[in-house]
Amino acid sequence: MLNKTLFLILLNLCFLTRSNSQESKCIETFSNEIGNYLGCLDYEGNLNGYGTMTFSDGKIYEGNWVRNNIEGLGKMVFSDGKIYEGNWIRNNMDGFGKMTFTNNEGFYEGSWKNNQYEGQGILKEVLGTQVQKSEGMFANGELLSGLQEIDFESGISSVSKVENNEVVERKLNRAEYVQISFGEHYSNDQLKKGTIKRTYQNNMVTESEVFNGVETETKNNTKNYYSKEDIVGEEDSLTIDLEKEGNSMHVNLEFPTQTPTDPVRFVFDTGASVFSIGYRLFEYLKKNGLKYDDLDIIIPTVGVRGEPTNNKLIKIHEIKIGSYTIKNIVAYVKTLETANMSLLGISFMKKFSEVQWSLNSDALIFYK
Repeated sequence: MLNKTLFLILLNLCFLTRSNSQESKCIETFSNEIGNYLGCLDYEGNLNGYGTMTFSDGKIYEGNWVRNNIEGLGKMVFSDGKIYEGNWIRNNMDGFGKMTFTNNEGFYEGSWKNNQYEGQGILKEVLGTQVQKSEGMFANGELLSGLQEIDFESGISSVSKVENNEVVERKLNRAEYVQISFGEHYSNDQLKKGTIKRTYQNNMVTESEVFNGVETETKNNTKNYYSKEDIVGEEDSLTIDLEKEGNSMHVNLEFPTQTPTDPVRFVFDTGASVFSIGYRLFEYLKKNGLKYDDLDIIIPTVGVRGEPTNNKLIKIHEIKIGSYTIKNIVAYVKTLETANMSLLGISFMKKFSEVQWSLNSDALIFYK
């Protein structure tokens, strides 16, 4: 950026120097059907050196000429209002230059070749209700590789990563969430095949697989999912006896902590959708060095009495059940000090390939 800025300063100084030194010396005129010229002519009468041509079609060029060709540094004001300042080669915009569009509706600044954007550059355009900015390597007038930013009037914005003239990654900023798409995109920047990741304001994150523009599978960071790598144990299945107490059944779990703790029991509840830890139990485990990640998400749930309770979501690194060690378990932690029931709900079962409840033997069978 510093080199480019220095180049522009030198370019402008050079242009101004030539303007001041040659414009005052050359006052020869030339006219034909192309336009009217005021400036320098060589001994053969060719337009050569510094001069200004007012063309018959309305455009005006001021700058350097070499034997009737626009060559070197110069400024062209086009009849439609566009302005180009920079280098020319044989009447073509070629080299480094800047084009300012009509009514200040954008600009291109960078490298040119035969009147097209070619090489490193920045393009900014106002297109209706959106502003687009492309920065990177251009070829044949289009962004070949780099970043394209779009700001919409609605407040939505997007940033697309372009490689080989194709969008490979797109970040969309909405009021509700930030969306990043990876993979193959359509020409309108919509994902054709790949993955969409959305991060919501409450820090919930979803990931969706996309095929032919349709989202086929979605996962989010508030739920547990089966992954064989998250189950450590030699047996293909594990049988855990349920402990009865009155009308309730319990399952014992172990939490590896820095200071060893005894197994704790959870109420086995098929009506509970989440794996939840009571307030006092979590404080006890945390005090003894439970390893977990705070997901910084608060989600309310409604208890059996219809009372809403806020839950803090965490991801526990490891939990032991029987001879199995389970990794990366999402748990709901009660934030109300009097909410102390811990439930082994359906979400915990989702960490396994299959779970069966044997009513005859009051046991749970977990399949790796």
